[in-house]
Amino acid sequence: MGKIVYKRLKGSQSLRQRLLLSTLRSTAVLIEDIRADETWPGLRPHEVSFLRLLEKISDDCTVEINETGTKLKYKPGILMGGKHHVHDCGVWR
Repeated sequence: MGKIVYKRLKGSQSLRQRLLLSTLRSTAVLIEDIRADETWPGLRPHEVSFLRLLEKISDDCTVEINETGTKLKYKPGILMGGKHHVHDCGVWR
């Protein structure tokens, strides 16, 4: 198996769109400096929830988040069909 090449991105702008396009194109992404300079750095709860949803609907998807949540590695899998996926998106956003 070959080494995974990640497309490197910075910042949290358009995070959901980046993840969605990465999934549709089957391109692994490494996103760094996610709100690194803010009072509450890292991913927000609704963004983590979206990542968990992507994990549920994809086969062989991997998500790695560092301790502070300011760095994210996402390797999309193959999208699966189905009607019986259950996901609680919460009320954060």
